[in-house]
Amino acid sequence: MIHSHSIPRPSRGSRGLVLVALLAATGAAEAQDRPSPTKNECRRTPSLSEGPALGFGRIVAAGRTAFIKDGLAQNGCPDASAECRERAYLVAGDPVILGERRGGYVCASYRGAKGDLARTGWIPADAVTTEPPPPVAPGDWLGTWSQAEGQIRIKPGDKPGTLSVTGDATWGLGDPERVKRGGVNMGEISGTVTAAGDGASFAMGEKDTLPVTKGGEYDCKVWLRRLGPWLVVEDNLACGGMNVTFRGVYRREP
Repeated sequence: MIHSHSIPRPSRGSRGLVLVALLAATGAAEAQDRPSPTKNECRRTPSLSEGPALGFGRIVAAGRTAFIKDGLAQNGCPDASAECRERAYLVAGDPVILGERRGGYVCASYRGAKGDLARTGWIPADAVTTEPPPPVAPGDWLGTWSQAEGQIRIKPGDKPGTLSVTGDATWGLGDPERVKRGGVNMGEISGTVTAAGDGASFAMGEKDTLPVTKGGEYDCKVWLRRLGPWLVVEDNLACGGMNVTFRGVYRREP
C-alpha cells in the first residue's frame, strides 16, 4: 500500500477524477528505455496512445521504497540523494504500472484500494520486478470503476461479446468555492466496444460508436486497458467541458 505525508488530495464528493495524462499500448509489455522528457519528468498517469508500452510489476525491496522527485521538482533528480527522496513510499508486494526507464529508475504509477489517492513517480528500478499482467477475461471488465472526479460503468452489451461503456467526469468538484458559484464542468462518455484481450477503444460519432481510427477530429475518443487491479483510461480531451478528462487509473468499486 502507498503511504504518503505529501500532497493532499481533494475530497471526491459524489465521484471524481484526478486530472492526469495517461498511458500507451494495449498489450502487456515490460518497461522500456527511451529518451527522457525535459527535466526527467515522471509525474503523469501513464498514456495509452504514446510513449513506451506499459508494463506491470511488484515491489520486491524490503522496507520502504520511496518515490523519487523528477528534475521539475528538484534540479538534478532523480538520484539517490536525500534531497530527491519523496515522503510517499511503497512497500513489498505493492503492484505498480511501469513506464519508461531512466538510468537506474523507472517511472511507476500506483493506486491504492481505498480512497482516491493515486501516485506516479520515479522509483529505483532494482526495487521492483516485472511480472506478466494477469490474463483478462471478458467478465474482468465489468463493474463500476472510479477515481477522483470520474466514474465509468461497464456492462455486457446488447450483442454477445460486446461491452457497454458509460461514464461521467467533472472538473472542479473538489473546490467548494467553484461548486458554490456553479463553476464545475462536466463530461460524459458512452459507447459499445469489443475488447481485444486487455484493451479496448472507441470514438463517439454523431449517431453510433466508431473505431478510434474512424472518429473525427473533434469527436470524443477513449482508450481503455485492464492492467492488474486497475482500469487505465485515456481520452483526447474532447469528452466534456473545459479541463474535463476521463484520464486516470481507476479502481473497481465493491
